[in-house]
Amino acid sequence: MSDIFPVVFGICLDAEAAWIGRDPRNASKPVLLSNGTFGIYEGLLPLLDLLDEKGVTASFFVPGLATERHPDAVRAVAARGHEIGSHGQNHRAVSGLDEAEERAELAGGIDALEKVLGTRPTAWRSAGWDWSERTLDLALEAGVTVSTNFHDRARPYRHTKDGAPVPLVEVPVQWHLADAPFFTYGGQVGRVIRPAAEVQTIWEEEFDGLYDWPGAFYHLTLHVELIGHPGRLKMLARHIDTLKARPRVRFMTASELAATVA
Repeated sequence: MSDIFPVVFGICLDAEAAWIGRDPRNASKPVLLSNGTFGIYEGLLPLLDLLDEKGVTASFFVPGLATERHPDAVRAVAARGHEIGSHGQNHRAVSGLDEAEERAELAGGIDALEKVLGTRPTAWRSAGWDWSERTLDLALEAGVTVSTNFHDRARPYRHTKDGAPVPLVEVPVQWHLADAPFFTYGGQVGRVIRPAAEVQTIWEEEFDGLYDWPGAFYHLTLHVELIGHPGRLKMLARHIDTLKARPRVRFMTASELAATVA
């Protein structure tokens, strides 16, 4: 792997699930939910076209609720050759869930994607990158082989249990390499939406640093409803061009990178 520098785009297609998972009462708030469905109605197709134009294959993570409500959108992503991973059933963070609820949240999202696509996904991202003390066992039980949740390393690694390796590879993430901290508003007092050019600078500063770290990789977390606005898509196009200008860069899905881990 020393001759290449892996780049992974992990893209969440949340639609309404991020809002309903936060509070089931939000299901009756159509204007609030429209923040998520912008990704379905407006953001997804231009984003897919941009990825095609730039030759980028990404990993999309979709909640089961979004899969059930928008199966054609999920099929459209798969038809473009992108990896489809699960993002839970209802985009519920596991904190506060009991074991049965967490198992249903994890397995339900996988089941929903299998029903629509005919194949069972093995890559998975939890809601809010949240784990409990049971999550590792439940993920293995569900057949998950790739996790994109932890923030502890700059390189992919294999999870262990009781000191022994298990068949689950972590493809780590970072908050500053995600769009949500910079582009989410949602009515929170004090949260300021950042200019796209400023965010591009933050991402590229970190890319430059990681590029020089042996064994490191670059993992950008995006949300279709956030990055899929016109000005931000133009920024993403410029950012991709910057990444591709480096000679060792290779775009990979999360599962392709995980497959390189012993």
